[in-house]
Amino acid sequence: MVRLGVMRRSFVLATLVLSACSVQLQSVPRNRAIEATFPTAATAAELPRQFKVATFNIHMEPGDKVAPAIAGDRALRDLDLIVLEEVPRWDDVCSGACALAKRLGYYAVYAPAHHAGGKDIGVAILSKVPIMSAEVIELPWHDVHFNAGRRAALVATLLQDGRPITVYAVHLENRLNVKDRRAQMKPVLDHAKRQQTPVIIAGDFNTNPFTWISHWIPIPTNTQDERLEELVRSYGFETPCEDSGATHRYIGMKLDGIYTRGFETKRFATAHAADVSDHLALWAVVASKPMPARPSVAAQN
Repeated sequence: MVRLGVMRRSFVLATLVLSACSVQLQSVPRNRAIEATFPTAATAAELPRQFKVATFNIHMEPGDKVAPAIAGDRALRDLDLIVLEEVPRWDDVCSGACALAKRLGYYAVYAPAHHAGGKDIGVAILSKVPIMSAEVIELPWHDVHFNAGRRAALVATLLQDGRPITVYAVHLENRLNVKDRRAQMKPVLDHAKRQQTPVIIAGDFNTNPFTWISHWIPIPTNTQDERLEELVRSYGFETPCEDSGATHRYIGMKLDGIYTRGFETKRFATAHAADVSDHLALWAVVASKPMPARPSVAAQN
């Protein structure tokens, strides 16, 4: 009876998790170029010593709907840096990140990862200051039987407190076990470790509290976030928001995170943004701290 009870709860949880995303055939976007958006009015050249950053999976909602949700939330209306996941684009003209940036006065870069349901879906970085460069990191692909798609991380460089910093937007696959999730994250960590700058890695890491049988049947384990954060720390990064609690509105899942190097995290919390998404926005106030001397890339090789 105990086993039946556990399995019954697992199937209920599976139904809730899987109902959050429709079953769709996914393909690679026709146009995989990075989209860039610029504000109409000039803003500051660099972020201040202390600034506020957030990561938010917007659940494929259009930018014109997300913008008032962010602007109307007291915890989010003063964001300096925003990392977005599940950002839609119905054409090659303007993604959800582009529309949001235009409404709220941000610079933005957007990278589509896959195409499903007549739209591209990807990740984005929005900044109150100019974005100096951007590139895409291809992540390992896993066949999770449905809603499986190309995964890509977006990297941007901007100025903060008189120095360049590197920011990553990441969205990992959903129904992965610890080993595969860590493997999908490693290209981001390898790339970030080589940078000589302070680093922020933020996104939806999909650290759901399950072990998946055949990427389909969930068995509650509640350790995915801990094991991914363990890997992150092994690369020399901090996991300052590990005690954020739930970042998803269903069954208390902690899916999102902010990882740092070269910053002191002053405070962090989640915000609902008018419940425009099934995720909560996770935000943190961070400040510069001295970077330790690091060997050059040539010396490391």
